[in-house]
Formats: sequence, structure tokens, C-alpha cells
Amino acid sequence: MTAYHRLAPGLAALMLSFLAAHLWHYSGPGYPSLFAAAHTASAVLCITIPGAFVLVGRLTRCRPDLRTLGAVLLAIAALPLLVANGIYLIYFGSVEASYGDIGAFGLMMLGFAALLVTSVACIIGLLVARPTITSSR
Repeated sequence: MTAYHRLAPGLAALMLSFLAAHLWHYSGPGYPSLFAAAHTASAVLCITIPGAFVLVGRLTRCRPDLRTLGAVLLAIAALPLLVANGIYLIYFGSVEASYGDIGAFGLMMLGFAALLVTSVACIIGLLVARPTITSSR
């Protein structure tokens, strides 16, 4: 298996993490009509990051134990960003109502940092992991 194939699950998680955080740009005062759509899409991406890691890992024949570990860690890392999206959608509901917010934005930054660190850790872990030795009996 080439190095790219080993990196593919982690790279998929990293790209989706960047996209989930980038969608927050479209929920600001410059795009008031996209507030709900941007936060909803970001929340959906937070949920799909571990699933994409597992799916790409299966397609590239990644070790099952590393797939499971990476999916669990990415799911835990996505929770703060998912909660921040929920706070903005449920409690604020509009750009104008979210102007005075401090806590949910900090939670979003924490979640984005956690997703980035976890995605990079998955990339490094998959790159340095040795393949399992299978015996044919």
C-alpha cells in the first residue's frame, strides 16, 4: 500500500474539518440569509467526519483497529463544534441575536482546534503504523 493510500482517511477527515469550520464564515453579518444553512451544514459535516474516516479507511484497506480508534477520536473531537452549532441554531437563530455571544464562539474555536489536531494525529498515526501480518491457514 502506498503512503497516499495510508494517508487518505486522515486527509478526508482533515478536509471535512476545514470545510465545517469554513462554513462559519457564511453565518456572519456579511451573509445573514445563510445563517441557518451554514450552521446546519457545519453540524452535518461534524457528524459525517468519523463516518468518512471509516468509509475511506475501508476503501483503502486500513487496519480495522486504527479505523475504529480514529473514528472514536474524531467523534469526540467533533462534539464541541457540534454543540456550538446547536447553540447558534437553537438559542440565537439569527445573525443579529448572535452579536453578543462569546461562549459559543470559543466553543467553536475549541472544536475546530480539536478536529484539526485529531485529524493530523490520524494522518501521522496511519502513516507510521505497520500493516498487520495475516497468516493464511
